[in-house]
Amino acid sequence: MFPQSENSSTIRGPYHSLKRQTPAANNVFLFDLDILVPSNFGQLDHHFGEYLREFVELAPCYAISNGSYSSVMARLPLSIRNGFEGIFASAGTEMWRREELLLRHDHDFSDDLYEFMVNVVRSSAYDKKNAPVLESGSATLRLQLSGTKSTARETAKYLAWERKHQELSEIIAEFKIRFTNYQICRDSEASLLIVPSSFSTVLVRDHLRRRHKSARLITCLAPNTMSGYLKPFCEALSDTDMISVVADPSDVSQLLCHERKILKASATPRLQTPNAQFQKA
Repeated sequence: MFPQSENSSTIRGPYHSLKRQTPAANNVFLFDLDILVPSNFGQLDHHFGEYLREFVELAPCYAISNGSYSSVMARLPLSIRNGFEGIFASAGTEMWRREELLLRHDHDFSDDLYEFMVNVVRSSAYDKKNAPVLESGSATLRLQLSGTKSTARETAKYLAWERKHQELSEIIAEFKIRFTNYQICRDSEASLLIVPSSFSTVLVRDHLRRRHKSARLITCLAPNTMSGYLKPFCEALSDTDMISVVADPSDVSQLLCHERKILKASATPRLQTPNAQFQKA
């Protein structure tokens, strides 16, 4: 149904169409932080960062992360963060712009749920856990048995163990039976994300639609993000929108190179969105 790109990414939507239904000036971009900076403790590549900084000056761009905004701050420099129209943190339950929290979905997790998660950690057969293994947001709860602050090497060791034992699949199955008012998914190969049923990442799409009514959404995601917490968002997009499942920053560079040529050819100045259009948290 959808054409494939010529690089290692997978494209959904008419990316190579000769005739675009939406002018390039109306394109809005959403980038997965795990694609921009693949490592939890990584820093944005300098050359790629310069390229990205130039691009966000040409078109409205957003970023999204399954982690907290503090983790976004650790991985993206201030100059890049301020270039984005907005940054969705904690799986989209928060929206930040220029270091200011503008939107937030709040939820109080039940004691039963916390007790269940504590028992999951205690009963896990994985013997190299690194605290903390739980990370809570305003409406999110993440579990990573290798540690939410684990290094790439520590995470890789855990993944090798998990692929053999399949503990996370068992946790998901039991959780879904016991807590029907919550949603749980793998937001990465090594971690689980829990959100209340009152929240869906479709709300992220709705917010973008309100701010950019006639826009075409172009989204660059890691595979686990698309099949995990952003699955509702992706399923709610229109046929004219595009999803690109990419492997690393080099794939993003190729996609941006294509869009950059089109934007410069259109010679239409970027429209800035004032803070007044946001509803503060």
